[in-house]
Amino acid sequence: MEEEDDEDKIEFSFGGGGRRTGLDLPPGTKKPDFEWTVQGGVMREVMDQGNRRVCWTVAASRELSGRLIVAERFDPPLRLSALHLLVGLIEEVDSEGGLKRLGHLRAFMIEHGTILEDDCKCPQLALQLKEDRSKPNPIMCTEKKSAKRVGRFKVHDLTIKKVVDETEIMHLLKTGPVAVGINVYEEFSDFEGDGIYPGPNKGSLKIDDHLFIVYGYGTTPEGIHYWKVQNSAGRKWGKDGFGKIIRQISRPKGQPSLFTRVVYPTLLVNYEGQKVQRGVQRGRHFIFGKTLSV
Repeated sequence: MEEEDDEDKIEFSFGGGGRRTGLDLPPGTKKPDFEWTVQGGVMREVMDQGNRRVCWTVAASRELSGRLIVAERFDPPLRLSALHLLVGLIEEVDSEGGLKRLGHLRAFMIEHGTILEDDCKCPQLALQLKEDRSKPNPIMCTEKKSAKRVGRFKVHDLTIKKVVDETEIMHLLKTGPVAVGINVYEEFSDFEGDGIYPGPNKGSLKIDDHLFIVYGYGTTPEGIHYWKVQNSAGRKWGKDGFGKIIRQISRPKGQPSLFTRVVYPTLLVNYEGQKVQRGVQRGRHFIFGKTLSV
Protein backbone atom coordinates (compact mmCIF):
# COMPACT_ATOMS: atom_id res chain seq x y z
CA MET A 1 0.00 0.00 0.00
CA GLU A 2 1.49 3.34 -0.97
CA GLU A 3 1.46 6.40 1.22
CA GLU A 4 -1.06 9.10 0.32
CA ASP A 5 0.84 12.12 1.55
CA ASP A 6 -1.08 14.53 -0.65
CA GLU A 7 -4.55 13.04 -0.28
CA ASP A 8 -5.79 15.99 1.81
CA LYS A 9 -5.81 17.95 -1.43
CA ILE A 10 -7.89 15.35 -3.23
CA GLU A 11 -11.65 14.93 -3.05
CA PHE A 12 -13.02 12.07 -5.11
CA SER A 13 -16.45 12.42 -6.65
CA PHE A 14 -18.19 13.27 -9.91
CA GLY A 15 -17.79 17.06 -10.17
CA GLY A 16 -20.40 17.60 -12.08
CA GLY A 17 -4.15 7.82 -30.05
CA GLY A 18 -2.38 5.65 -32.00
CA ARG A 19 -2.51 2.26 -33.69
CA ARG A 20 0.17 0.51 -31.66
CA THR A 21 -0.52 -3.12 -30.89
CA GLY A 22 -1.91 -3.94 -27.46
CA LEU A 23 1.43 -4.35 -25.70
CA ASP A 24 -0.33 -3.69 -22.39
CA LEU A 25 -2.17 -7.02 -22.61
CA PRO A 26 -0.93 -9.65 -20.13
CA PRO A 27 1.18 -12.48 -21.62
CA GLY A 28 -0.99 -15.29 -22.91
CA THR A 29 -4.01 -13.05 -23.57
CA LYS A 30 -5.72 -14.40 -26.68
CA LYS A 31 -8.57 -11.94 -27.12
CA PRO A 32 -8.20 -8.15 -27.37
CA ASP A 33 -11.76 -7.70 -26.07
CA PHE A 34 -13.02 -8.57 -22.59
CA GLU A 35 -15.71 -7.48 -20.15
CA TRP A 36 -17.69 -8.40 -17.07
CA THR A 37 -21.41 -7.88 -17.65
CA VAL A 38 -24.59 -6.76 -15.96
CA GLN A 39 -26.30 -9.80 -17.48
CA GLY A 40 -23.85 -12.08 -15.70
CA GLY A 41 -24.57 -10.39 -12.40
CA VAL A 42 -21.03 -9.12 -11.84
CA MET A 43 -21.89 -5.54 -12.79
CA ARG A 44 -24.90 -3.73 -11.36
CA GLU A 45 -27.31 -1.42 -13.14
CA VAL A 46 -26.21 2.17 -13.80
CA MET A 47 -27.02 4.69 -11.10
CA ASP A 48 -26.97 8.49 -10.93
CA GLN A 49 -25.29 10.10 -7.93
CA GLY A 50 -26.75 13.46 -8.92
CA ASN A 51 -25.10 16.45 -7.27
CA ARG A 52 -23.81 14.39 -4.36
CA ARG A 53 -20.06 13.82 -4.29
CA VAL A 54 -20.33 10.15 -3.38
CA CYS A 55 -18.73 8.31 -6.30
CA TRP A 56 -16.27 6.65 -3.90
CA THR A 57 -19.12 4.87 -2.09
CA VAL A 58 -20.55 3.57 -5.37
CA ALA A 59 -17.21 2.42 -6.79
CA ALA A 60 -16.02 0.74 -3.58
CA SER A 61 -19.24 -1.16 -2.86
CA ARG A 62 -19.78 -2.29 -6.45
CA GLU A 63 -16.17 -3.31 -6.99
CA LEU A 64 -16.31 -5.49 -3.86
CA SER A 65 -19.63 -7.10 -4.78
CA GLY A 66 -18.41 -7.84 -8.30
CA ARG A 67 -15.18 -9.42 -7.12
CA LEU A 68 -17.01 -11.57 -4.55
CA ILE A 69 -19.28 -12.88 -7.31
CA VAL A 70 -16.38 -13.59 -9.66
CA ALA A 71 -14.64 -15.46 -6.83
CA GLU A 72 -17.84 -17.55 -6.50
CA ARG A 73 -18.25 -16.60 -2.86
CA PHE A 74 -21.82 -15.44 -3.47
CA ASP A 75 -24.41 -15.79 -6.21
CA PRO A 76 -25.68 -12.64 -7.94
CA PRO A 77 -27.27 -10.32 -7.25
CA LEU A 78 -25.09 -9.15 -4.36
CA ARG A 79 -26.23 -5.62 -3.56
CA LEU A 80 -23.82 -4.04 -1.10
CA SER A 81 -24.74 -0.72 0.47
CA ALA A 82 -22.98 2.45 -0.66
CA LEU A 83 -25.05 4.46 1.85
CA HIS A 84 -23.54 2.46 4.71
CA LEU A 85 -20.08 3.69 3.68
CA LEU A 86 -21.24 7.30 3.51
CA VAL A 87 -22.81 7.24 6.98
CA GLY A 88 -19.87 5.33 8.43
CA LEU A 89 -17.48 8.01 7.20
CA ILE A 90 -19.83 10.97 7.69
CA GLU A 91 -17.21 12.77 9.82
CA GLU A 92 -14.69 12.56 6.97
CA VAL A 93 -16.76 13.99 4.11
CA ASP A 94 -17.66 17.49 3.02
CA SER A 95 -21.20 18.83 2.83
CA GLU A 96 -21.77 17.12 -0.52
CA GLY A 97 -20.23 13.79 0.44
CA GLY A 98 -16.73 14.22 -1.01
CA LEU A 99 -14.21 12.09 0.89
CA LYS A 100 -11.18 13.92 2.26
CA ARG A 101 -8.78 10.96 2.13
CA LEU A 102 -9.09 7.56 0.49
CA GLY A 103 -7.06 6.28 3.42
CA HIS A 104 -10.19 6.73 5.54
CA LEU A 105 -12.06 4.40 3.19
CA ARG A 106 -9.29 1.81 3.48
CA ALA A 107 -9.40 1.84 7.29
CA PHE A 108 -13.19 1.64 7.31
CA MET A 109 -13.38 -1.27 4.87
CA ILE A 110 -10.86 -3.22 6.94
CA GLU A 111 -12.47 -2.54 10.32
CA HIS A 112 -16.17 -2.25 9.50
CA GLY A 113 -16.88 -3.00 5.84
CA THR A 114 -20.31 -2.59 4.35
CA ILE A 115 -23.54 -4.59 4.53
CA LEU A 116 -26.34 -5.64 2.19
CA GLU A 117 -28.64 -2.88 0.96
CA ASP A 118 -31.63 -4.78 2.35
CA ASP A 119 -30.02 -4.76 5.80
CA CYS A 120 -29.01 -1.09 5.73
CA LYS A 121 -31.31 1.19 7.72
CA CYS A 122 -29.06 4.24 7.52
CA PRO A 123 -30.85 7.55 6.83
CA GLN A 124 -31.13 8.45 3.16
CA LEU A 125 -30.81 12.13 4.09
CA ALA A 126 -27.48 11.62 5.87
CA LEU A 127 -25.83 14.66 4.28
CA GLN A 128 -28.73 16.93 5.20
CA LEU A 129 -28.53 15.68 8.78
CA LYS A 130 -24.81 16.38 8.80
CA GLU A 131 -25.47 20.01 7.89
CA ASP A 132 -28.17 20.44 10.57
CA ARG A 133 -26.08 21.58 13.52
CA SER A 134 -29.05 21.27 15.86
CA LYS A 135 -28.87 17.49 15.48
CA PRO A 136 -26.05 14.98 15.96
CA ASN A 137 -24.48 13.39 12.91
CA PRO A 138 -26.19 10.20 11.77
CA ILE A 139 -24.63 6.93 12.91
CA MET A 140 -24.44 3.58 11.17
CA CYS A 141 -27.54 1.47 11.60
CA THR A 142 -25.32 -1.39 12.81
CA GLU A 143 -24.12 0.75 15.75
CA LYS A 144 -27.57 1.46 17.16
CA LYS A 145 -28.58 -0.36 20.34
CA SER A 146 -31.65 -1.77 18.61
CA ALA A 147 -29.65 -2.99 15.62
CA LYS A 148 -30.05 -6.59 14.56
CA ARG A 149 -26.97 -8.63 13.80
CA VAL A 150 -26.25 -8.59 10.07
CA GLY A 151 -23.49 -9.93 7.86
CA ARG A 152 -20.60 -7.57 7.23
CA PHE A 153 -18.50 -7.43 4.10
CA LYS A 154 -15.01 -6.36 5.12
CA VAL A 155 -11.71 -6.65 3.28
CA HIS A 156 -8.29 -7.89 4.34
CA ASP A 157 -6.83 -4.79 2.72
CA LEU A 158 -7.71 -2.03 0.28
CA THR A 159 -4.78 -1.17 -1.96
CA ILE A 160 -4.65 2.42 -3.21
CA LYS A 161 -2.05 3.14 -5.88
CA LYS A 162 -1.21 6.58 -7.20
CA VAL A 163 1.24 5.28 -9.81
CA VAL A 164 -0.95 3.70 -12.48
CA ASP A 165 0.28 0.68 -14.43
CA GLU A 166 -2.36 -0.19 -17.02
CA THR A 167 -0.93 -3.68 -17.51
CA GLU A 168 -1.61 -4.27 -13.81
CA ILE A 169 -5.22 -3.22 -14.34
CA MET A 170 -5.45 -5.88 -17.05
CA HIS A 171 -4.28 -8.50 -14.55
CA LEU A 172 -6.70 -7.24 -11.89
CA LEU A 173 -9.61 -7.48 -14.32
CA LYS A 174 -9.16 -11.25 -14.41
CA THR A 175 -10.65 -11.40 -10.91
CA GLY A 176 -13.35 -8.77 -11.28
CA PRO A 177 -14.10 -5.09 -11.95
CA VAL A 178 -11.58 -2.50 -10.76
CA ALA A 179 -12.10 0.96 -9.25
CA VAL A 180 -9.96 3.69 -10.80
CA GLY A 181 -9.60 7.42 -10.42
CA ILE A 182 -9.72 9.98 -13.21
CA ASN A 183 -9.42 13.76 -13.44
CA VAL A 184 -12.73 15.37 -14.32
CA TYR A 185 -12.85 18.01 -17.04
CA GLU A 186 -15.86 19.46 -18.84
CA GLU A 187 -15.18 17.11 -21.76
CA PHE A 188 -15.51 14.13 -19.42
CA SER A 189 -18.64 15.42 -17.67
CA ASP A 190 -20.35 16.05 -21.03
CA PHE A 191 -19.12 12.85 -22.71
CA GLU A 192 -21.92 11.12 -24.66
CA GLY A 193 -22.23 8.35 -27.21
CA ASP A 194 -20.34 5.20 -28.12
CA GLY A 195 -17.08 6.90 -29.05
CA ILE A 196 -13.83 6.84 -27.10
CA TYR A 197 -13.03 9.56 -24.57
CA PRO A 198 -9.51 10.75 -25.55
CA GLY A 199 -8.88 13.02 -22.59
CA PRO A 200 -9.33 16.77 -22.15
CA ASN A 201 -8.57 19.40 -24.74
CA LYS A 202 -5.40 21.41 -24.29
CA GLY A 203 -6.00 24.21 -21.84
CA SER A 204 -9.08 22.64 -20.24
CA LEU A 205 -9.50 23.30 -16.54
CA LYS A 206 -9.77 20.42 -14.13
CA ILE A 207 -13.11 20.36 -12.30
CA ASP A 208 -12.74 17.53 -9.81
CA ASP A 209 -11.41 14.05 -9.12
CA HIS A 210 -13.57 11.00 -9.63
CA LEU A 211 -13.67 7.29 -8.84
CA PHE A 212 -15.52 4.83 -11.08
CA ILE A 213 -15.44 1.25 -12.37
CA VAL A 214 -13.41 -0.38 -15.15
CA TYR A 215 -15.12 -3.59 -16.23
CA GLY A 216 -13.28 -4.53 -19.41
CA TYR A 217 -11.23 -3.46 -22.40
CA GLY A 218 -11.42 -3.56 -26.19
CA THR A 219 -9.91 -2.50 -29.50
CA THR A 220 -11.58 -0.82 -32.48
CA PRO A 221 -11.19 -2.19 -36.04
CA GLU A 222 -8.77 0.70 -36.61
CA GLY A 223 -6.55 -0.51 -33.76
CA ILE A 224 -7.45 2.04 -31.08
CA HIS A 225 -7.31 0.45 -27.62
CA TYR A 226 -9.71 1.49 -24.88
CA TRP A 227 -11.09 0.70 -21.44
CA LYS A 228 -14.74 -0.14 -20.82
CA VAL A 229 -16.06 1.80 -17.84
CA GLN A 230 -19.26 2.27 -15.90
CA ASN A 231 -19.87 5.74 -14.53
CA SER A 232 -22.25 6.85 -11.78
CA ALA A 233 -23.67 9.87 -13.63
CA GLY A 234 -26.86 8.31 -14.93
CA ARG A 235 -27.72 7.00 -18.39
CA LYS A 236 -27.14 10.26 -20.24
CA TRP A 237 -23.38 9.92 -19.78
CA GLY A 238 -21.59 7.90 -22.47
CA LYS A 239 -23.91 5.27 -23.87
CA ASP A 240 -26.57 4.46 -21.28
CA GLY A 241 -24.11 5.18 -18.47
CA PHE A 242 -21.24 3.13 -19.89
CA GLY A 243 -18.27 4.54 -21.77
CA LYS A 244 -14.91 3.95 -23.41
CA ILE A 245 -11.70 5.59 -22.21
CA ILE A 246 -8.58 5.53 -24.37
CA ARG A 247 -5.81 3.29 -23.03
CA GLN A 248 -2.32 4.66 -22.54
CA ILE A 249 -0.96 2.45 -25.34
CA SER A 250 -3.11 4.39 -27.83
CA ARG A 251 -2.23 7.85 -26.53
CA PRO A 252 0.59 9.88 -28.08
CA LYS A 253 4.01 8.60 -27.11
CA GLY A 254 5.07 9.78 -23.67
CA GLN A 255 1.53 10.56 -22.48
CA PRO A 256 0.48 8.98 -19.16
CA SER A 257 -2.62 6.95 -18.42
CA LEU A 258 -5.78 9.01 -18.02
CA PHE A 259 -6.35 7.11 -14.78
CA THR A 260 -4.94 8.69 -11.62
CA ARG A 261 -5.60 5.97 -9.03
CA VAL A 262 -6.12 2.23 -8.88
CA VAL A 263 -8.12 0.96 -5.89
CA TYR A 264 -8.80 -2.71 -5.24
CA PRO A 265 -9.57 -4.98 -2.26
CA THR A 266 -7.89 -8.11 -0.99
CA LEU A 267 -10.78 -10.38 -0.01
CA LEU A 268 -11.06 -12.10 3.36
CA VAL A 269 -10.57 -15.86 3.46
CA ASN A 270 -14.10 -16.31 4.76
CA TYR A 271 -17.36 -14.36 4.66
CA GLU A 272 -20.42 -15.21 6.68
CA GLY A 273 -23.03 -16.80 4.44
CA GLN A 274 -20.70 -17.43 1.52
CA LYS A 275 -20.91 -20.48 -0.69
CA VAL A 276 -18.82 -23.46 0.40
CA GLN A 277 -15.60 -23.48 -1.58
CA ARG A 278 -13.25 -26.43 -1.80
CA GLY A 279 -9.72 -26.72 -3.12
CA VAL A 280 -6.30 -28.14 -2.50
CA GLN A 281 -3.34 -26.23 -1.14
CA ARG A 282 -0.01 -27.85 -0.37
CA GLY A 283 -1.52 -31.28 0.01
CA ARG A 284 -4.33 -30.12 2.29
CA HIS A 285 -8.00 -29.77 1.49
CA PHE A 286 -9.48 -26.52 2.61
CA ILE A 287 -12.87 -24.89 2.94
CA PHE A 288 -12.80 -21.11 3.27
CA GLY A 289 -12.53 -20.52 6.99
CA LYS A 290 -11.52 -24.14 7.75
CA THR A 291 -8.53 -26.33 6.94
CA LEU A 292 -8.75 -30.10 6.97
CA SER A 293 -5.80 -32.49 6.97
CA VAL A 294 -5.78 -35.26 4.33
